[in-house]
Amino acid sequence: MDSASPPRGSFDDEGQKLKACEENLRRYHQLAMAGRLVGATMHEVNNRLAALTNLIFLARTFAASPLQNVDYLDEADSQLRSLGEITGRSLSFIRLDMEAKEIDLVDLANSALRLHHEQIAKKRINVQTRSSEAALACVKKGEIFQAITNLLLNSIEALPHSGKLHVRVVTHPYNAIITIADNGAGIPESMRRTLFDSFKSNKSEGNGLGLWIVKEIVHGHGGTIRYRSSSVFGRSGTVFRILLPVQSLERTTLPEES
Repeated sequence: MDSASPPRGSFDDEGQKLKACEENLRRYHQLAMAGRLVGATMHEVNNRLAALTNLIFLARTFAASPLQNVDYLDEADSQLRSLGEITGRSLSFIRLDMEAKEIDLVDLANSALRLHHEQIAKKRINVQTRSSEAALACVKKGEIFQAITNLLLNSIEALPHSGKLHVRVVTHPYNAIITIADNGAGIPESMRRTLFDSFKSNKSEGNGLGLWIVKEIVHGHGGTIRYRSSSVFGRSGTVFRILLPVQSLERTTLPEES
């Protein structure tokens, strides 16, 4: 006697539950990234506030020197403008991008590097950047920033003191390529087949969502992500390469009527 098949509705319900779980995981990781961004932003803001406090003290101390005070006020104005740029940049990345827009991937990668400036400085990591002057692509800014940030964080954590980090963004006729490479210990052989699976991590405190999120973001943009890694002593390290399709403005513009 044939066993009864489960009703189709149950499969639909399970599919909806799975989609809801995946969306919750995405939002969880976005909140985690926002937390790191806030921490880095507060560090930069605190530096600017300290500079402003010193400038106010100097202006009061040398109140009898109007020309000197003008210099102090000019510098204070510069620090305030910098504060506005820092907070504006942070808000633009935390805000969800519902629509893809043309952005410069080189600028985005540099912003992601600034986010990790404190960690990079603590480990005295040698950062090398080789990029085009600009690399324009039509993407969701917040999502691609998150993907780059996750890869950078993985490299920074894998690197030894005074390690090397390479970041490169270039464009070709049909795609933009973002490369992030390090000379860390490399990815363990046992992790490589399931590297982009959710809840797979070789970190004791990791949740295994970072690379899964990166893959989902890149695939959602019609792109691909590749990597190669080595654990051989003296030649260890990992390279991640994201390829994103570039929609050329020249190719999408309709020809003028003759």
